[in-house]
Amino acid sequence: MNRQLLPMHRVAAMWSKMTGTPRPHRGTLIRWATKGVKGHRLHAELLGGRWYATPEAVADFHRHMTRPLDGCIDRAAGPSRTAQIQASLAELDSMIAPSAGRHS
Repeated sequence: MNRQLLPMHRVAAMWSKMTGTPRPHRGTLIRWATKGVKGHRLHAELLGGRWYATPEAVADFHRHMTRPLDGCIDRAAGPSRTAQIQASLAELDSMIAPSAGRHS
C-alpha cells in the first residue's frame, strides 16, 4: 500500500485551500494531531522528527470540524429564545423587503 504523506507545510496549504482561511501554523497542526479538537485528532505521523499526514486524514479532520453537533441549536436556545429569534428575523425581513424594490 503506497499512501501519500504530506509534510505539515503542505497540510497547511491544503487546509487553507479547503477552508478559504489563512494557513494554520505548523504548531497548530501538530496540536490538532497530538491533542485534538472537540474529541477528534488529525491523524498524523512523526517520521524522522517531522510530522506528516495524508490528504484523506486532512479531509476527515475537516469533515469532523465542520459537522454540526447533534442538538447544538436546541441546547443553545430554549423555546422563548427561539421565538425571539424568529420574531427578529421576521422584523429584519420586513425591513429589507421594501428597500429591495427601490434598488431594482
